[in-house]
Amino acid sequence: MNIMDQRSMAILNKIIQQDSYISVQKLATIFNVSRRTIYNDLDKINDWLKLQHFADIKQVRGQGFYIDERSKKEIIKKKEHFVSGDMYYEFSPIERKAWIYIHIAGREQPYYLEHIRDLFKVSRNTVLDDISKLKEELKKYKLSITSERNTGYSIVGNENDTRKLLTYYLDLVIPQNGCHELLSEMNSLPEEQVFKPFLIFNFHWLKELHHLLNEYEKQFKIEITDDVLNNLVIWFHFFLRRIMQGKIVNVDPIEKEVIKSTSEFDGAKALCINLSKQLDIIVPDNEVYYFAKYLLSAKVNYDQSLQVETQEIKSLLHVVEKMVDDFQMYAAVEFHEQQSMIQNLLLHLKPAYYRNKYGIQIENTLRDSVKQNYPEIFNLTKKVIHHFEELIGQPIHENEIAYCAMHFGGWLRKEGVMLGQTRKRLLIVCTNGLGTSRLLESQLEGLFSDTDIVGVTSLREYERMNLNIDYIVSTISLPDRGVPVFVVNPVLNNADKEQLLKKVNSLFEYSHKQQVYSVDSVIDMVQRYATIHDNDTLRQELRRYFHTPIKGEGEVRKPSLYELLPPERIVLNKSISNWKEAVISAADPLLSQGYIQESYITKMIQNITEKGPYIVISEHFALPHANPEDGVMKTGMSMLHLTEPVDLYGKPANVIIILASRDNEQHLKALSQLTKLFSVKANKEKIIQATNKSEITKLIYAYSNRID
Repeated sequence: MNIMDQRSMAILNKIIQQDSYISVQKLATIFNVSRRTIYNDLDKINDWLKLQHFADIKQVRGQGFYIDERSKKEIIKKKEHFVSGDMYYEFSPIERKAWIYIHIAGREQPYYLEHIRDLFKVSRNTVLDDISKLKEELKKYKLSITSERNTGYSIVGNENDTRKLLTYYLDLVIPQNGCHELLSEMNSLPEEQVFKPFLIFNFHWLKELHHLLNEYEKQFKIEITDDVLNNLVIWFHFFLRRIMQGKIVNVDPIEKEVIKSTSEFDGAKALCINLSKQLDIIVPDNEVYYFAKYLLSAKVNYDQSLQVETQEIKSLLHVVEKMVDDFQMYAAVEFHEQQSMIQNLLLHLKPAYYRNKYGIQIENTLRDSVKQNYPEIFNLTKKVIHHFEELIGQPIHENEIAYCAMHFGGWLRKEGVMLGQTRKRLLIVCTNGLGTSRLLESQLEGLFSDTDIVGVTSLREYERMNLNIDYIVSTISLPDRGVPVFVVNPVLNNADKEQLLKKVNSLFEYSHKQQVYSVDSVIDMVQRYATIHDNDTLRQELRRYFHTPIKGEGEVRKPSLYELLPPERIVLNKSISNWKEAVISAADPLLSQGYIQESYITKMIQNITEKGPYIVISEHFALPHANPEDGVMKTGMSMLHLTEPVDLYGKPANVIIILASRDNEQHLKALSQLTKLFSVKANKEKIIQATNKSEITKLIYAYSNRID
């Protein structure tokens, strides 16, 4: 018979805590082990459950594992078996390297190999191998690790580089809601149950830093985003530890002059004075400037200092306006609340400006999700980010581009909501700032047509606000306040959307009519041939299984270029009298096929008359368009190809492509493919010189099937 170990107990606890199914892959990810290991542990768990006279863990193909509600209650009664059930974690080599660096850099007492072995419960050879790999990694940053008999391991090198790497490794291993989770765990658990690596933190320092940063926010009328506030508390905690070791940073005298003129410097000065008093730590002047750099680089939800027209803010505002203008042009959209969009992007770019200026790297864990789920928006953002790069005089990291893309993505979708008598009220709790919040809000608006989103709030606001809502969607786990909470990634892929819909449908006992009836039908059939001991729980489990959303619900389908611009909507002419006639002729296939109304053509001509040749987005290539509400019935494109170019306010155009989109997103994939097609000079020349549709269609089809 298998024996339950710590990890097996932790897996059982995780399954018990689920309100729905949990897959083997999810368990493998949580516990950082292979799927095979999870299956072996499940065998141990089922052996133990049988011994305790409990039912086995159930598995539903395509859904995952679950324990029925009655068994959950019986197992929880034996709570003494689960005291350490949540404490298991198997460190990956990357995490071990990170924690080794953090403990060496952050400890004031000598730190030896045996301390590291005790931290991870691994062999001496494993630790030596980890340290050897860490040393190789540090060479890239001109840092090294030394070991002395009396002092143990030490980091040797420039203190600024040492701290940059310290923040990098902290980002790899600290929980998403960082300081909040640390304070909660260290406040509620006895020392022997605290996650061992966390014992390096000084609980009193964390609390004091959190309090002083809250005071800084009040004094200077700003609100730092939850995730960044958590990071600042943790980073400042370790900067203080370095100061206690006598490791002080150098700050360039020219930088000091710039920093000294900011309100963030005043805030850092007050912060360091209070730290000296409360923690009995002397903070040197150089460190005040260093702390100010991090306050300047902090993402915020609001900042009243943006209303002060400094030269710096004026320069940033000019950059933001050009980025927004270019994005609208390249995406063929128009932001209805353009000034709000500009202010929110400015709010993001101010700290981004300082992060890049002072070399403060922030990890954007959502970068890959943004690139994967919103590739067109990410690529459009890359096209307009050059304005910001020119201001700071250096290229921008993809982490920063992804943050900007989330701002643009959040503003692209402005959909109405359906009225109804049974509308639910949803609150979003997001710790990642305005751009992420707006993107998540736009995704949920599209997903839940029968729900009113009553607001987007930070963790700190959630903890003190009155709740008059039906459920919460949050980017982190929340303290229980009696309202159902669904934790999601800020950037939802299709699988995330499906799971969230399923859980919400299950909670409120509704879904599509045929699915509701199917639960009743199954119950009726079961009752004919068997005895149901717990009718309500069986119904709940069946709802969880059957309430699968309709495929594609809540997501915007983005057709390819060939789908939107088929051969029958391409017109070839030798010449045309003027640009107005060109627009009318180019739009005729869309009009005759019911894609647009006459009003759409009128609006396009009016836009060109008022704004000039802005539609000529590439040499000899024009893209007339208007807004969805101007008369678009269906999303589509049509093309007029001219042998002789037509004059468009001084710019010649041989190819006029009419774009009509039902919303701000459906056309983005096709537009991206069209842009790539025309970005190759040879392609453009082939299309301009084409004498029949097949030559044009061949290129359109080729670029519609490209994967990149």
